[in-house]
Amino acid sequence: MIVDSYKLAHWMNVRKVTPADVAETADLDEELVRELLQRDRPTLADDRADRLAGALRVSGNQLAASPRQGLTAVVTSPEELRASRRPIRRDGITFYNYYSMAGPPGRVAPVILDILCPHDRLPALNNGHLEPAITVNLGPGDIHGRWGEELGEAEWQVLRANRAEDSWIVGDSYVEPSYCPHSYSLASEEPARIISYTCESNLAPLFSELNDWGDPAFDALLRDVGDAAPPDLLRSALSRRGFEPAAAAERSGVARDALKPFLEGDTAALSTAALRALGDAVGFDYRTLLRAPRRHDAVGKTSRSIEESRASVRAFRSYTVASMASAAHLPDLIGLFLSVAKPGEPRPELDLCESSESHYLVVGGEPTLAWGEADGSVAEATLAPDASAWVAPYVEHGFGGEGAVVKLGSGSHVGYLDQIELSNTFAATATLRRGRRDALGWGYDVDEAVRAQPAESVR
Repeated sequence: MIVDSYKLAHWMNVRKVTPADVAETADLDEELVRELLQRDRPTLADDRADRLAGALRVSGNQLAASPRQGLTAVVTSPEELRASRRPIRRDGITFYNYYSMAGPPGRVAPVILDILCPHDRLPALNNGHLEPAITVNLGPGDIHGRWGEELGEAEWQVLRANRAEDSWIVGDSYVEPSYCPHSYSLASEEPARIISYTCESNLAPLFSELNDWGDPAFDALLRDVGDAAPPDLLRSALSRRGFEPAAAAERSGVARDALKPFLEGDTAALSTAALRALGDAVGFDYRTLLRAPRRHDAVGKTSRSIEESRASVRAFRSYTVASMASAAHLPDLIGLFLSVAKPGEPRPELDLCESSESHYLVVGGEPTLAWGEADGSVAEATLAPDASAWVAPYVEHGFGGEGAVVKLGSGSHVGYLDQIELSNTFAATATLRRGRRDALGWGYDVDEAVRAQPAESVR
């Protein structure tokens, strides 16, 4: 196993153990443990790695170095995308062909689906999934979308392809919530396909915990959180901190006759200023009580038509862009249509730099993608239709030449939960600087003479 020395230092800090403690518990040489802390990505034999992880009460992958260190971009050709084709059967027929877009090891990437269910057949529903998703019709034909057993207005709709001159806005798009059943069929004899980005869910770590809980604890969670509406969350916040509503009102200066109806469901009873005063007095982040606007339909979808995307067209940096479907309650799911019109440019300007990873699919022309490498150099690749690219967060990049690109992104790197946490962090910049590659111990005397002695082998 390749050991990440910073992860090792982190877990030693968490467990409050010294190299000597770890060496004794893991039956390893102390000099070896010290060298693991000093070397860059040292290799450790699997049996020793298992003992090291066991001594720190973690799994091996919690100490393993990432294969993505220094990775800035991944590009795949149209041929590589087509080679990833895998037919999926459902309801007794070949229902889809799936294709994988570019992405690094261990990360979620968008997929492209050939829609194969014929237009005269009702598509069988899937069971939905935890991860929210953004989906776009790539054409050339229209498709039917199904989102429920009953075929009402929200459950049975056409997702259209754009056949107009501004075809860089390729089609209708929508965002779906967790566990929304969905399925697609062709709307005519014309073939069609979609791009779907099933991103990582912010609830995934919670569900990982819930799977280990007993039923009584889970039932108590449901009683406590309810539908996670502001009154439910406020009751939970007050209870955890030992406050009856009357005491919280007195401490914060909020009127009791306003707090009581709020807790009973009248969220207009307290102003934002009153919620802020409560949070300040009791010690919780009042922003959890401010719900994001909702504009979804009866099954939770938020859609944007071709016309609505067309109405959003605007200049951005050196590009023309248009918005895909988005939702304030799913703020990490980002979709953008991007038109590149820079013929004759010698090298693309690196005028894009995102807080999270970016996924690109070329849907027209042959634009050139350029990006900054970790060593400061600049790499570039000319991309044909169906070529795809992944660009890491905060990597400067840009497109040149001429073409049309679909851009998708999520919050799997610096998402809105990270931004909320950073906004709560004292001395955020200093904390970020200290936390990156932090190799400092938690505060114990170090025998520098011993530290300076190299181990014979780390293997």
